[in-house]
Amino acid sequence: MFESKSDILDQLRAGEDATAEFKEVRLGDRSVISPNAEDFAGECVAFANAEGGAVFLGVDDAGVVRGLPEARVGDIEQWVVNVTTQNCEPPIRPVIRKALLPRPEGSDGLVLVIEVRRGLYVHRTSGGRYYVRVGSSKRDLVPGELARLFQQRGRAFVFDEQPVPGAIREDLDQASLDAFFGAQPVIPWRQLLLNTRVVVVDEDGKERASVAGLLAFGREPQSCLPSAYIEAAVYRGDRLSSADLVHADQLRGRADQQIDEATALVERFMLKPARKPAGREDFPQYDIGALHEAIVNAVAHRDYSLGGAKIRLFLFADRLELYSAGSLPNTLTLENMAFRVFTRNQLLVSFLSKMKSRRTGRAFLESRGEGVRRILEDSERHTGRRPEYRLLGEELLLTIWAKRSPHEEAE
Repeated sequence: MFESKSDILDQLRAGEDATAEFKEVRLGDRSVISPNAEDFAGECVAFANAEGGAVFLGVDDAGVVRGLPEARVGDIEQWVVNVTTQNCEPPIRPVIRKALLPRPEGSDGLVLVIEVRRGLYVHRTSGGRYYVRVGSSKRDLVPGELARLFQQRGRAFVFDEQPVPGAIREDLDQASLDAFFGAQPVIPWRQLLLNTRVVVVDEDGKERASVAGLLAFGREPQSCLPSAYIEAAVYRGDRLSSADLVHADQLRGRADQQIDEATALVERFMLKPARKPAGREDFPQYDIGALHEAIVNAVAHRDYSLGGAKIRLFLFADRLELYSAGSLPNTLTLENMAFRVFTRNQLLVSFLSKMKSRRTGRAFLESRGEGVRRILEDSERHTGRRPEYRLLGEELLLTIWAKRSPHEEAE
């Protein structure tokens, strides 16, 4: 954005505009007093909801360098990180740079340049304000503008094909690309990745990993998509209680890794009672094939445009609950979803349909449109009780009931 010292000085001379905001900083004993957290969060949100920009800390409204005390720069940086993480929803990850710039009297003053990229999501402050940058100031988005912004950023276009801000070619794992496309493709890698939309060109003409490309082939997808993981917890009882918590984990990595690790976690912790009338016979709580299908569906079809929302998997003594981010589209209902085909993330689904699970050796998505039916029918056949889907706001909850132990049935 501001690539050199001369770029920064030119901006200070030009004054505040659609991409630049100047802020003097006043410090207390422990942290920043001015600007206050909500005001600074508002500036960052406004830039993220527009085309991006930078806040210059240590510069007054006239563009005059006042500087920051070098001994307190660490405190100011930590304050910036805290505000952009805790006072912006979803959190914003700015690039923080230092610059030594001339004061009016001739000595250099230290300035922090807080660069905020154009957001992948729609952002607001923790106070509930949706701002946008217009000219040299921020203003509230009116309802019509806010609706259009939501449409532009994830609701009315193919979200998984969008470029991920900050994600570059080097964020993709070459070994994963080799396994999928072959180590020696017939066309150059750059052209192949662009053709398959693993990499796309953003509005500034820069090549970025797409959402689906990063989820399928990223080294660490959560570094740029921080909510794209599965939160898993195992309880010995039948309710959410810290006293009953047996195991908790965050399953990160690529989409295929998350699916296999989540399935393995349930296999590890679900009960497998047995009886030995004439040789051992196991009675696992869940049909693992149906369970695997449910996790694949959650990862493949969740709404990745919902910043801050993650998949949640809870294993209780009597059931498994799987929460997937995103409500149903207008054409789909709880009643007809087993019989209709809807693909929210078409590019990600196309990758998963050609990727093989290390656990099963088969493609993650072998047949389109049969996943929900298989989850319902195979689980009911195994346990005697049909799974249930429920909509809870912007989450789809699937409950799969555990098979009763043969010892319980005998009592």
